[in-house]
Amino acid sequence: MYDEIINSKKLSHAAAIFLGLPQRAYSVSEAASVLRLPAGAASHILNVLAAHRLMRSFAKHGKKYFFWDNRHELPAWVRGKIMKFKKKANDRLCEDIKKLSAKAAFLSGIFAGHPALPVDILLVGRVDLKKLSKFLEKWQGIMGVEINYSIMSEKEFLSRRDTFDRFIKDIFDHRHITVMDRLGRK
Repeated sequence: MYDEIINSKKLSHAAAIFLGLPQRAYSVSEAASVLRLPAGAASHILNVLAAHRLMRSFAKHGKKYFFWDNRHELPAWVRGKIMKFKKKANDRLCEDIKKLSAKAAFLSGIFAGHPALPVDILLVGRVDLKKLSKFLEKWQGIMGVEINYSIMSEKEFLSRRDTFDRFIKDIFDHRHITVMDRLGRK
């Protein structure tokens, strides 16, 4: 089942990269940048990985997105062969979110494979709105869709989380990614 991937340097390399990155959704253009390939070649590789059930895909507004599929465990011998091709890759989205200086940041919606959810990024704490504007402009271009976000104070977030607020519950009851969480815990 894994022969095509193991026997292909490009497929193994791509699998190793996405296995090592945060398990979030990537647009084809972002994946092409990460893989250092033209968009067509990256799309083909992502579709092959999806056909082998290593990645899943979904569409929003005519754009296709892929994320690593954690629903089935790779056999250790396959993981070992793939990881021989691992090269350092940073998640530029997470790096850029950390520069916004929020106390906490959570990815949901399009970044977590749930494009119907109302928010893609939840930021908690003070955020520089000029930096946020530049961030949104950049990442909406990369993702190819509008990014829906919400900013809450730490007090509001903790209160809404502790009272099982529907908005917060929608984020945390579905697959989500914690980019950072420096909130004081009870």
